[in-house]
Amino acid sequence: MAIEELWIPSPHYTASRDAYNVAAFHTTQGAMRFRDLGAWFQNPSAQCSSHHGADQYERGVFGAYVYENHTAWTAAGANRYSIQIELCAYAEWSRSTWLSKPIIIDNAAEWLHYICEKYEIPYTLLNNSQAQSGSYRGIAQHFNFGAMGSGHWDCGEDTFPIDVILDKARNWSGGSAGSKGGITVAGSARDGSGRLWSVGSWDGNGQLNFKIGNGVFSAIDSDQSGAIGGPTISFDKSGDRMDVTYINSSKKMCLYTTQVSPVDWVWSELGGKFQA
Repeated sequence: MAIEELWIPSPHYTASRDAYNVAAFHTTQGAMRFRDLGAWFQNPSAQCSSHHGADQYERGVFGAYVYENHTAWTAAGANRYSIQIELCAYAEWSRSTWLSKPIIIDNAAEWLHYICEKYEIPYTLLNNSQAQSGSYRGIAQHFNFGAMGSGHWDCGEDTFPIDVILDKARNWSGGSAGSKGGITVAGSARDGSGRLWSVGSWDGNGQLNFKIGNGVFSAIDSDQSGAIGGPTISFDKSGDRMDVTYINSSKKMCLYTTQVSPVDWVWSELGGKFQA
């Protein structure tokens, strides 16, 4: 059991730790991509870090900034017994805003499942006093640590859908056969340089994802969801571009196209009425 990590090492850590009793969620309050967060954690002036990061743009891939056997610097006095993830999000988000972002929700659930199973942390939400004691085992948000955790209020006491994430984590299946991190691969094609492009749809919400070669899957369009048929991918030699076709929830055939370089997907509706 593992998660797919992109190593972006931060110099801000302590090379030891206590037993991990708490899996802790944070919000970045700024960086919206885990790669940008990693760049900030590498800044000498940052003086902060986290073990992992996740965003709304790359499903099933996690920034890894501090080795799990080291202490990250993100919750002050609670660091020594907590393993941490930064979600690229804002604590000000409403519950409905959180729930409109299924990729980050699923990333949070997958991470929580991985951590709880690996460190035998129970799927139990801790209250403030339990989170601050260091001896209770379970799940917390940054706000639960109170003043000892620098008095932050993320991820949002009444708005962060920890109940949804917890339920998904308990029942995490790790994706279905023929999938990669939940992405069902539906087609592939090589561009003019021989690079393999793969395209598929996310099992939970029908969002189209692609990757090039041995890269990681990322959304073609972070606002798109609901694909019910396809997708397929082809290379147009005359235009040096990649074309992805699929059927949307209205049973219309749709097209995303991009030049091979730079990658900048453009959408159009082709019409018709098709079976999935």
